[in-house]
Amino acid sequence: MKPRHALPRSAGAGLVAALVVLVLMSVSALALVRMVSTSLLVAGNFAFRQSAVLAADSGTEAAIAWLGRHRNSAVLFSDQPVAGYYASVKPGLDLTGNGGSAAKAAVDWDANQCRGRPGLACLAPSAASARDPAANQTRYLIQRLCRSAGSPDAAANSCLLQQSGGASSSRGQLSYGASSRFQPDDAVYYRITVQVLGPRNTTAYIQTLVHF
Repeated sequence: MKPRHALPRSAGAGLVAALVVLVLMSVSALALVRMVSTSLLVAGNFAFRQSAVLAADSGTEAAIAWLGRHRNSAVLFSDQPVAGYYASVKPGLDLTGNGGSAAKAAVDWDANQCRGRPGLACLAPSAASARDPAANQTRYLIQRLCRSAGSPDAAANSCLLQQSGGASSSRGQLSYGASSRFQPDDAVYYRITVQVLGPRNTTAYIQTLVHF
């Protein structure tokens, strides 16, 4: 009988090293796949976000069009909840729903009466628009930047103005002022807040300041 020859110890060590290398390569491949998947997800979310921001323009334009139709009427002197318009700034208003328990007022973006929170003034935004080709939907809230409802010329009222008339040194400034400072061509400022709801639960809030 011929004697059997034992395998050299180096052969066993090489096999172990090869297995370790294969494991490391597999882990690296999985990490690479995960990284690529995460990058694609982030890029996709960013694209949806940008689409929502761009879609906010249509909501802003709709709000401006509504203001334009009523700029010379007393409609703007009082709240118009059906149209998402409010004639004064509400103190403690939480525009996005992230204000917590300290908020004194909130916007009913979800159409659930602000979840019935007690002691909270719930402001209604405009009706939701039809979804655009990118599946974005907009709603807006218009606030006249005045301390109270009523005519901006009332002695008890004070509004944020774009002063464009007269020889005042404050021409063009933003300021709260008494009615004595109002000029015939002074324009009251309005703050438009647009909420955009898009695919993958994308939500964006865009604000615009305009004056009429």
